[in-house]
Amino acid sequence: MSRLLSASLALGLLVATVSITSCRKDKLKSQWDLNVLAPLAKTTLTIRDLMPDSILSADAQGNVSILYTTELFSLALDTVLTAPDTSFRYAYALPFPGPVPFQPGATFNTSDDVTRFDLEDLQLTELIVRSGQVDVAITSMMNGNIIGDFALPGASLNGVPFHLEQLIPPGTPTAPSTVMSGRPLDGYVFDMRGPDHDDVNSLATHISYSNSPDGTIITITDQDSLLATVSYYDIIPQYATGSFGTRIITVDPASTELDLFTNISGTLDLDQVSASVKLRNGIGVDARANIHYIRSQNTTTGNNVDLVGSITSGPVNIDRALDLGTGSQSALNTFNLDQGNSNIDLFLENLPDRIGYALDITINPLGNISNGHDFLYHDSKLIAEMEVDIPLRLIATDLTLGKTVSLDLPGNAEAHAWQSGTLHLFAVNGFPFSANIEVAVVDHSGQVLANLSPGGTVAAGNLGADGFVSSSTTSHVDLEVSPAQMDLLHQTGTVRITAIFNTADQAQHVQLLDHYSMELQVTMNGNYIVNGDE
Repeated sequence: MSRLLSASLALGLLVATVSITSCRKDKLKSQWDLNVLAPLAKTTLTIRDLMPDSILSADAQGNVSILYTTELFSLALDTVLTAPDTSFRYAYALPFPGPVPFQPGATFNTSDDVTRFDLEDLQLTELIVRSGQVDVAITSMMNGNIIGDFALPGASLNGVPFHLEQLIPPGTPTAPSTVMSGRPLDGYVFDMRGPDHDDVNSLATHISYSNSPDGTIITITDQDSLLATVSYYDIIPQYATGSFGTRIITVDPASTELDLFTNISGTLDLDQVSASVKLRNGIGVDARANIHYIRSQNTTTGNNVDLVGSITSGPVNIDRALDLGTGSQSALNTFNLDQGNSNIDLFLENLPDRIGYALDITINPLGNISNGHDFLYHDSKLIAEMEVDIPLRLIATDLTLGKTVSLDLPGNAEAHAWQSGTLHLFAVNGFPFSANIEVAVVDHSGQVLANLSPGGTVAAGNLGADGFVSSSTTSHVDLEVSPAQMDLLHQTGTVRITAIFNTADQAQHVQLLDHYSMELQVTMNGNYIVNGDE
C-alpha cells in the first residue's frame, strides 16, 4: 500500500510538473488535493530515558538497579577554626625625663615579648599558614633616623625565622613620622607554644630600636616615643594542631538538591530498598551528631517524609581522622538503612527532589582526650553522604517516560502541503507495563504548544511464568491534527511523546530488565495539497 501511495504521489507530482511547464503564462498554479500516508519518525523508549545510565547497574541476569550517592551536608575548616584579624601595639618611651644621648648605631631598646591570640576555645600549639599577611607600622617622635627591627622567633619559613627591618625618618611629638611595611605569611610555621614551649595561642615576638649608623647623635626625652602596631589579617590555616575544645556547632535547617528522580513522575511502590548514611570525618576531633531530621522533600507535590531510623533517633558518634603528617585519613562511620530498621522505602517513594536536614555537632564531647593533639588541614571536612541501592522491582502507577522527537515534515512554516490529518503511532511494547500514550507539539525549549488527541493505550508486554516479559505486544493509537495544529507542527517540527506506564497486576512487583524497551513509529495520513500554499 505504501509503495502504491508513493507511486501515486510521484505520478501526481509528475503531472503537476507537466501542467506547470505547459502553462507558464498562467498566474494561478494548478493544485491537487491528495490523501497521503507517509512515515515521519522512529524512536525507542528505554529505561535510560527514565534516569541517567551512570546511576544504573545491571547484574548478569539483566536485573536493573539504581546505585546513587549524594552529599547531604559538609562542615569545612572555617566551621571549626577561624583566625580573626588581630592588631597588637608595642610602645616605647623613656621611663624618666632624660635627656639621653645615643651614638650612631647604638641600640637603645630591646623587647622580647609574647603575642597572645584570642582564639576562644581553641588552644593551638602549631599553625601553618596557607595564606595571610602581617603589617608592621612604626611611628617615631624622635629627632633622628631610627632603625626598627621586628622579628618573630617562633615563626619560620623553610627554617628561617621571620624578620623585618625598617628605617623610620625623624619625627617630633607634634609631627610624628610613620613607616609601614607588609609581608605575606604564606607557608610560615607558627610555634604557638610561646618562647618557653609551654604555652598555647602564644607567639614569641622581638622588637628593637637603634640609632641609624649613618646618622648623628640623637637625644631623647620622655616626651619622645616609638609606637609599633603589628596587624595580622586574612589568616587561612594550612594546618593547625592543639586542643580544639568542647563546643556545639549548630547546622541550621537547610536542604540539598537531589536529581535522582528528575525525570520520574507518578507513583512507585518499591519492593526492596537499602541505603546507608556515611559520615566521613577528615578533621582530627571526636564528634557527636544530633540529627534533628533528614527529610525527603518533593517540591512538586509538596509532600515531605522524614527519615525514621537509628541515625535520627539519638546521638551518633563520629570517629576522628588520622594525621598522616602531610594530610589526613578520614574516619568513616556507616549507618545502614533498610525496610527492617527504617522507613527508607517511603522516604524514596516520595520521589524527593530535595533532601532537608538540621543537626548540631558536638566537638570533643568527652573533652581533651587527645591530650592536645586535635588537628585539621585546609581541606579537612566532615561530610555526610547518602548512598542508595534500589532494585527496580516495583509496582508503577502513572510512571512517566517521555521523549522529544523531530518529525520529517516536507515544507516549512510558511509553505507546506500538509493541511490536516491523523498521526498514527505504532508501538512495539517490551515493557511489563501498559502505557497511555500522549503526544504534544512542543517548541525548541520543550514548551507545550498543543496537545493532540485522542491518544490511547498500548498493551503491556506478555509476561512469562517467571514474571519477565516473554514477548512484545504491538498496538497503535491515533491522534487527530487540525489545520491550526498542522501549522504549529511545521513551525517547530517537534513533538513530545509521553508514555504513562501502569503495572498490569497492581498487586505484584515487576522487575525491570536492562533490555526492556518500547519501539515507536510515527506516520501521517493526511490531506496533502500540491501547490496548496506555495
